Amino acid sequence: MHLTQKAKRAMQASRKIRIDLLIYVLLIVSPVCGHARSAPSGTVPFILDGNRVYAQVAFVLPDGQTRKSLVFVDLGSPSMLLSQKLCDDLHIGAGTSLTFRVGRMDITVESAAVTSDPGLPFSIGDDGKVDGVLAAGVLQKYQVRFDYAHRTMTLAQPGTLRSQGNAVPFRLNEKTGLIAIDAEIDGQLYPITIDNGSGYTWIRKSSAQEWLSRHPNWLRGTGAVGPSNMRMADDGIETAGALVRIPEVTLGSLRVQQVGALAIAPDGSGHDFMDWYSTKNAVPVIGWLGGNVLRHFKLTIDYAERLSYWLRQSVPDPHDLNYIGLTLTSRHGEYFVSGIATQEGQPTVWGVQVGDKLLQIGALHTRGASREAVFAAMHGKPGETRALIIERDNRRIRLPVTVTAF
Repeated sequence: MHLTQKAKRAMQASRKIRIDLLIYVLLIVSPVCGHARSAPSGTVPFILDGNRVYAQVAFVLPDGQTRKSLVFVDLGSPSMLLSQKLCDDLHIGAGTSLTFRVGRMDITVESAAVTSDPGLPFSIGDDGKVDGVLAAGVLQKYQVRFDYAHRTMTLAQPGTLRSQGNAVPFRLNEKTGLIAIDAEIDGQLYPITIDNGSGYTWIRKSSAQEWLSRHPNWLRGTGAVGPSNMRMADDGIETAGALVRIPEVTLGSLRVQQVGALAIAPDGSGHDFMDWYSTKNAVPVIGWLGGNVLRHFKLTIDYAERLSYWLRQSVPDPHDLNYIGLTLTSRHGEYFVSGIATQEGQPTVWGVQVGDKLLQIGALHTRGASREAVFAAMHGKPGETRALIIERDNRRIRLPVTVTAF
């Protein structure tokens, strides 16, 4: 039977419709049946604790399922770290790789660039368990944006994110991913790192002494307090650190006022923490700008272009170190007094001794509490009183202490 030209055209049109419909169905169904294509960018929420960023990502397990975990996002560390259990669950080994998702964006890291860390996991109070460290060595392949006002982190393929804010160029150590910018302080340029993994700005004491010789009023006390007491280690660096208030720091065309910093010297054995820290950088640095500065911006880091962008969201608080003058050490979820902060040579807290275990600050029981919670309980207006409960020689002692302006 011969078909008319009109019938042939009708059949061809019908066949084309069926093919187009099949293609459409495959495009819709395939991401569900298989693995959806990775997006060029992804955004996830983060927790800000002690001025540090803890972002929620999803690790892809060998069976294709995902496990949501918090990771500590640290621009001051070169290598990605995971808990041993997570390494085991992900089957990390020679010749393998791991994949995790930031929003709808897949990030793949070779196993050789991943290390297990016995310090993981750790808890940040009631907010959750931290299973890994997402470090600069991984992030340097992307554009990274920290929106502190909205508590979100975005990773994107190079060239995806538009620039926002003041542009500040940086130098990059490609082996570690650490970046250094030039900061103008008291009329002189100094190389300094951007380090969101550090809750507070730390600098070399030798550099600070140059400024203090000209501006002695910049010195606010001795001994780390509040978020400047970020390491809570027992090496003596924080107890001897000088609290400094810098009226203005200039980053390119950007001016940042009232920058608090802890100026540290070598420890008792002569080990200089800043010398070690500089080895990870592109150039020797005087320290880093930490979370107390970064939290006031939407910060975008474009590694490929060697540019950072700073969009101001708030202004630094000149009273951000109004705290009870105690330097603390943290061990296994408990807090101990490692030093009493001083002003003009006088202790700012009386009745407390080095070695006391800090049990309670007002209504806060400190055991297992996050640093953010401890800092909040110690913060206040100068002259306000807080009730502390400490343990000394198996005795509980209740003491009234006052908040000091540092």
